[in-house]
Amino acid sequence: MDEKGTGFRLFSLDNTELFRFYSEQKDNNSLCYIFYIERCTRDFSAETKEALHLRDNSILLIDRHMVSVFYRLSLKGYAIIFSETFFVSYENRVLLKFLFFHSQSEGIIDMGCANIYQKKCISALCNEYYSPHDDFRDTALRNLLTNIVLLSPAVNYEGQFKSGHLLNYALEFADLVDNYAFSAKKKNFYAEKINITEKTLDKSLKCIYHKKYKEMLATRIILESIRLLVFGNKSITQIANELGYEVSSFIKLFSRWKGMHPKTLRENYRKILKEIEDGN
Repeated sequence: MDEKGTGFRLFSLDNTELFRFYSEQKDNNSLCYIFYIERCTRDFSAETKEALHLRDNSILLIDRHMVSVFYRLSLKGYAIIFSETFFVSYENRVLLKFLFFHSQSEGIIDMGCANIYQKKCISALCNEYYSPHDDFRDTALRNLLTNIVLLSPAVNYEGQFKSGHLLNYALEFADLVDNYAFSAKKKNFYAEKINITEKTLDKSLKCIYHKKYKEMLATRIILESIRLLVFGNKSITQIANELGYEVSSFIKLFSRWKGMHPKTLRENYRKILKEIEDGN
């Protein structure tokens, strides 16, 4: 589906390539379409169960049969298109069910006006998509897409509407762990930053991400360590220190989560890269 090798595409809404792509894929029922309408120059009422009036800064979940009604409209924004196999994962099973059920049965669903967090995620998603492709691109795109959807009031999560407070806490934690994971490892540090109890932090992470605190922290650290191992030349000791660990503790953590010594992962990747270069 994607010229870069994944089940994810991103188009500007004023790009004719979007509708050329749609004409080729209109019978593909494994695709989901989300439109972010940053600005529209005229009102539009679509033939849905209820008349839908487009407005600036809105997010829409589009039935694949309805995509063509947006052709030649003066819209500024983005079409986010992804396949079921791209989005599927254990922690996203409920969201997957929501997206692909409604996108094939409801016409056009107004998912609400984009809030500041969603707009930040959309901007980051665009930057990630158009950046050089690496092994972590799909994971980054999937995480950003998950946050965009989770923030929409239309999403009914496991039969109940999400607590807005828990969602805000989880998103604030995600921002904090991006910035402090290498220097702050204690749960109480993040709870105090958000001004909640550790118990409430645990509850928010379980509700929104289906993950525990240690898993969220380790995921961020392991992702960064892989980038440093694969694309840098620092020693294992230097990487461990940069990530806030003694080398023995870092090796133990890495081996537990990745099933191999960090040196082994570096050697494996470099072997693969050399084979690619030799092949070219």
